[in-house]
Amino acid sequence: MSQSLLKLSKDNNAISIHAHPLLEVTSLVERTDIYQELSSQHGNDLFLFESAIDSAIAILNADKHLSPQFIVIAERRDASLIVKTAKNNMSASITVIGAYGGQDIDGAALISALKQNNIVKGVRKNLLQTLLTKSHLLGPGEKITMQVALGRLPQHGDDSAFEPLVDDMSLRVLTPRKLDHDKVDMRDLGELCSVAQGQSLMRRIRATAGVDGYSVLGEALPAKAGEDKPFSLYDGAAISDYDEDILIATQSGVPIIKKNGVQVDDALVVKDVSATTGHVNFDGSVVIQGDVKPGMKVTVSGSVTVLGFVELAELEAGADIIVAKGILGKQSAADSEFACTIRAGGKITSKFAQYTLLDAKDDISLSHHALHCHITTRGKLSVVDETKRYGTLSGGYASVGYSVHALNIGALAGTATSICAFTNFEHLRKQISETSRLWEEEKDHLSQMREAQIKLLKIPTHKRPPELVNKVIESHRLHSANLIKHKASYDKFKEEYLDVLSQVSITAIKCINAGVNCQLEKYALPVSQEHGPTVIRIREQGIELKPL
Repeated sequence: MSQSLLKLSKDNNAISIHAHPLLEVTSLVERTDIYQELSSQHGNDLFLFESAIDSAIAILNADKHLSPQFIVIAERRDASLIVKTAKNNMSASITVIGAYGGQDIDGAALISALKQNNIVKGVRKNLLQTLLTKSHLLGPGEKITMQVALGRLPQHGDDSAFEPLVDDMSLRVLTPRKLDHDKVDMRDLGELCSVAQGQSLMRRIRATAGVDGYSVLGEALPAKAGEDKPFSLYDGAAISDYDEDILIATQSGVPIIKKNGVQVDDALVVKDVSATTGHVNFDGSVVIQGDVKPGMKVTVSGSVTVLGFVELAELEAGADIIVAKGILGKQSAADSEFACTIRAGGKITSKFAQYTLLDAKDDISLSHHALHCHITTRGKLSVVDETKRYGTLSGGYASVGYSVHALNIGALAGTATSICAFTNFEHLRKQISETSRLWEEEKDHLSQMREAQIKLLKIPTHKRPPELVNKVIESHRLHSANLIKHKASYDKFKEEYLDVLSQVSITAIKCINAGVNCQLEKYALPVSQEHGPTVIRIREQGIELKPL
C-alpha cells in the first residue's frame, strides 16, 4: 500500500485513508498494512475506528472503479473521566480512561467534573492526588476507578450513662483478686463492700447531642440526640443536693448496683445459716458471712449475699442473690425435685453451680461452671469469668430469655445439654400482634367515620343537627389520634423485636461439643460434632452455626 494513501488532518488530530480501488496492485491490502502505515505516522496510540478500516480495505481491494473518498480511521483523544455517585449519595468515584495520544487529565478537570456532578462534600484531596498520579501511567483506553469522596453518617448521641462509684459484689464474684505472676485467687474475694451515709454511690454522665452527618451532595443528615435519663431511686439512696448528677447514700449499709441507680440495704448480717441458727425468714436483705448448710432455707424480701458456699439448701429472694464461693446440690433421679434451689426476683451471681435449680427474673452469671443444673432466666445467661479462663455449661437444661454466653458448652463425653435461648420472643411477638390488631381496628373505625361523614354531607346544611356534626368531628379526631398512636407502637415493637433478634445468640467462646441441643426462638439445631469458637444466631434463612 502506498504511503500516500494515509493523510494527517491539518490539526494533527486525525488520520484518514484516501480510499479508492487499487486496480493496478497485484496483492490485496491487508489490515497489517494499515497498521504498519499508522505506525510510520506515529498513530499507534490513536483511537482506531475498526469498522472504518474495514470499509477502507473493502474499497481499496475492489475489482471495479468506485468513487474515491477520504475515510477517517484514527483520531487523537484526550483522557476522559466518568463520575459516579452511589445510590445513597454517601460516596462518589471517578473513572479515568487513558488518553489516545492526547492530553492527560489534570487536577482542574477532576475538580470541575466533581462540581458538575454536585459533589461538594467529603472530597478527599489525597485520593484525588493519587488518582491523578496513577492516571498518568494509563495506556490508551486503560481505565482506573477510585473512590474520591465519602459522606459521613450521623453519629447519634449517647444516652445517659451511669457509672458506679462503689464496688459491686456481684462483679467481684466474677472477677477474683489478681495475684503476682498473672495468677488469680478464686477463693479470695476481699471484704464485703459497705458504704457510709452521705457517700457517693453513682455518677450520671449526661446524654450527648451527637454529630450531624452529610452526603457527598452536601445534604445534611441530622444526628439523633441521646436520651437524658434520670436516676432510678431505690431505698437508701438519693440525689445529692449539691450535684444532680451524683447519687449518695442516705444510710449506711451494703450497696447493690441496680439499673440506673443503687440500693443501699440496712442488711441483717449473720455468720452462718445452719441447724444452730435455724431457717432465716426476713423482710429485708441478708448478708451471710459464712455458708448456708444442707437442709436450711433462707427467704427474704430483699437481696441475699452469701460469702461462703450454699450446699443442698433453698434460697429465695425478692431481689438479687449473690453466692461468693459456689452452690452445691447433688445428683438425683431425673423425675425428682432438686435438693438445692435458688430463686431470685433479680439476678443470680455465683462462682459455680452443680445439680441446682436456678430461677431468676434477671440475668444469671456464673464465673466457673454450671453442671447438670436446671436454669431459668428471663434475662441472659453467662458462664465465663472475666479472664476467659473458666466457664463450662454442661448437662441439664437452660431456658434463657435472651442470649447464652459461655467459654465451653457441653462435654467431650457427649453429655446431653439442652439450651433454649430467646424465650422472650413470644412476649415481643404478642406485643406486635396486639398493637397491629388495635391499629387495624382504628382503621376500620375511620372507614366507618368516613361513611358517616358522606351521609352527613348529603343532608342540607341547615338541616344537619349540630350535636351530630360535633360528635362526628370529635370521633374522627379521636380515632385519627388513636391510629397514629397504635401505628407508632406497632413500629416501635417491631423494630425492637428485629433489633433483639439480630443480636441474640448462643456463643461458645472456646468450644461447643456434640450432644448439645440448641433452640433459638422457634428454631432447633442439634450439635452432632465438636466445634471450636462458635456463635449460633438467627438469620433470614433460619438458625445458623458459624465460627466465632
